[in-house]
This record gives sequence, C-alpha cells and structure tokens, in this order.
Amino acid sequence: MRARTDEDRGAYLLVLEMRTSRNIRVGALGILGFEPGLYIYAGSALGSLGARVRRHFAAGKTMHWHIDYLRQSSRPVEALVLRGKEKMECMLNEMVSSLEGARPYAPGFGCSDCSCTTHLHLVEDGTLRELESYLPERLLPGPS
Repeated sequence: MRARTDEDRGAYLLVLEMRTSRNIRVGALGILGFEPGLYIYAGSALGSLGARVRRHFAAGKTMHWHIDYLRQSSRPVEALVLRGKEKMECMLNEMVSSLEGARPYAPGFGCSDCSCTTHLHLVEDGTLRELESYLPERLLPGPS
C-alpha cells in the first residue's frame, strides 16, 4: 500500500463549463436543470488528491458522486487546489459563496456528508479570476 503524504491531500475547486442548457439526472437528486455558464464544485481528497482531480477530468467513468453526472455533460476547465491534511472543502465552498458573482446552485449537490446547502455554484468569469488569485495552484485537463 502506498503511503499517503500531506502533499497529496487537500481540497479543490473544480471549474466546469456548460455550453448549453441541459436537464441532467443527478443520482438521487433527480433531474436538475442547468443553464449555460461556469460552475465551481468544491470537493476534497484526503488521499490521492491528484488522482481525484484527474478522475474529474476523464470522460466515460462510472457514476459515483453528484459531480460525475454533471461532468458527463460539461467541459472541465481547471481545478484550483489547496493542499493539506485537514478537510477544507466546506471552507473553500464558503469562500466561493461569499464572492460577488457566485450563486449557489442545486441544493444538496455534493454535500451529503456536511451541513452546507450545496457544493456547487454558478459563477461569473470575474469570480473565477478572483479565485485564481487566492488559489494559485492550478491543475488543467489534458488534451480532449
């Protein structure tokens, strides 16, 4: 078994682009309507952070998490990463929520293990640039 290091743990903000309006079945949440725009999802990996983010960039995977359902109908833009051994996804989610130009989207999305309302936000382009200044480590999807 591979030893887990603090360098491969942490939280991330996955940025996805939805180019057209879509109705998507999102597991137990049912069918949700998504409008065109940029979405930011807050997630974490307390081991294998890099592998988790690469999984979100990959297409054609088994549907496991809410984000997998959205990901199959959207394009990954980047992931903003915060490394550390603590669970920080809710803190990142609150940071996104507090920014002008971000609005919570899809109640219950990605937050079945915490008290957050949602871990998904629809954001304006300027909001994304502001987040990139706070979280400079970026992971980008490979060629499609």
